[in-house]
Amino acid sequence: MNDLLNKLFNSFETKSKNQKQKFNDFLYHVFVSFDGIIDGKKHKRKSDKYKQIRQKIINYIIANERAIMFKLSR
Repeated sequence: MNDLLNKLFNSFETKSKNQKQKFNDFLYHVFVSFDGIIDGKKHKRKSDKYKQIRQKIINYIIANERAIMFKLSR
């Protein structure tokens, strides 16, 4: 999961200055990134797999909000 988060951090760009807004923008970026992957999958089983991964990552990001906000502020 760490490698996946690093890829998401590297692909994330925002113009927001506010830390809370950056965090919300990052959550949206994660959701949209996985939404594109899910839409590309033809089989329901594969799309369900990525939906579960997306939900786990979003839960992890919310649970570790301070650490994520610190990493976003760099």
